[in-house]
Amino acid sequence: MSATPRPPVAPEGPPTAPATRRPMRALAVVLLAAFMNQFDVMGVNVAVPEIQHDLGAGEAAAQWVLAGYALPFALLLVTGGRLGDLVGRRRVFLAGTVGFTLASALAAAAGSVPLLVLARVLQGASAALMGPQVLTVLQLMVPPARRGPAMGLYAAVIGLASVAGPVLGGVLVQADLFGWGWRALFLVNLPVGVLAVIGGLRYLGESREPDGRRLDLAGVGLAAVALLLFLCPLTYGRELGWPWWAWAALAASAPALGLLVAHQRRRERAGGAPLIALHLFGGRVFTAGVLVTFNLAALMTGFFFVFVLFLQHALGFDAQRAGQCLLPWALGTALSSFLAIPLARRHGRRVLIGGNLAAVAGVTLLTVTVAAAGRSLTVPAVVPGLLLFGIGIGLVSTPVLNVTLSGVARADAGSASGVFSTFRQAGAAVGVAVTGGVFYALVDDPAAARPGDYVDAVVVTMLAQLAVVLVTLGLVFLLPREDGASHGRK
Repeated sequence: MSATPRPPVAPEGPPTAPATRRPMRALAVVLLAAFMNQFDVMGVNVAVPEIQHDLGAGEAAAQWVLAGYALPFALLLVTGGRLGDLVGRRRVFLAGTVGFTLASALAAAAGSVPLLVLARVLQGASAALMGPQVLTVLQLMVPPARRGPAMGLYAAVIGLASVAGPVLGGVLVQADLFGWGWRALFLVNLPVGVLAVIGGLRYLGESREPDGRRLDLAGVGLAAVALLLFLCPLTYGRELGWPWWAWAALAASAPALGLLVAHQRRRERAGGAPLIALHLFGGRVFTAGVLVTFNLAALMTGFFFVFVLFLQHALGFDAQRAGQCLLPWALGTALSSFLAIPLARRHGRRVLIGGNLAAVAGVTLLTVTVAAAGRSLTVPAVVPGLLLFGIGIGLVSTPVLNVTLSGVARADAGSASGVFSTFRQAGAAVGVAVTGGVFYALVDDPAAARPGDYVDAVVVTMLAQLAVVLVTLGLVFLLPREDGASHGRK
């Protein structure tokens, strides 16, 4: 999950644009799909407790409802972009949109946890096909004179979806329309998806840019194995009493990662297109930037997961009230994300430092407020902390790619953008698994836990998240002082 994510840098010097007589309608189509995806990502968070209750899901299953989306999205994002170059961006966009819509229908119909997690995996994989085409379509189909406003509109739509997700998601769940409950969150995607597909068929022109390089499917497979060996024990280990296979899988994740690195190096030396361009990590600036975006994604998904559980289990909030409680965070993130790029062009790294300091202040204030109030916590009491936290996240997560690129060679900008997107989504999956694991370990036995146990668990978890924000603040000081978008890249 990500809040108002910074899209990959659009390619410079695009290939010949596909013919379309109605570029603004084409823009509306891709923005509709982008809204659907972001709304779903943000809205599902507030529905997790309801899903647990309805399907009898344990804590590990609840984590996979979120991580099951983020993991395939991370693994297939770069591949989805290259597939669009090879076989056609319109074709891949439509395939991803159809897949996302059908997967949403499957999620709404799911009568068991495994089927719901499967649907979420299919949603993530489909989003990885659909998402990378959006920025390319904007670049190719919108006339240069309108491209700046179009990019601003894209950011506004994603911001709106980030705000609407938890709020309207909570309303949909609580309204229990036709007895659908949490399933309405997925059913709402069906008419939106159908409209996007019909509009895509009518208004999107085709384009491709084959470069002769094959997809790195072996890299995708190795990355999947390494991440699953790491995430599955963290997710299921405590719930199952840490069986031997959990420790074995954790131990095996390191050599699996080593095999992935070796494969990526061989592919780069052979002139192929690897899943992850490892030569970029030879620079301190790029490595710091990737770690910043990874940490922020882990922080956001982990925070949303445990804070919603706390609101509903400790304070007795329903899904609608929990979504409304998160509104200050969403508004702060959306507003600061909209302002972050122009601010970073003028002030460079100082915007990221200021954003991190705001996040530190927000998490600290939230932690102190929750610890002091306990079960007497009210919504107005958390507004200042959530607002500061959201403003800080938006100021850092939106411009971090452009600031980092000022220390990266221009020829590597495209590869760097793909790596950033991959690590952002990988961070989202890891954040749910690690933060959820810590939270549930502190609760001990969710079936017998008292509300006060959730208060203690969320306070300790937020202290751990505060440590992540402080580490991220230190990493920001390794980034260039200026934003590469306005000061040029080497």
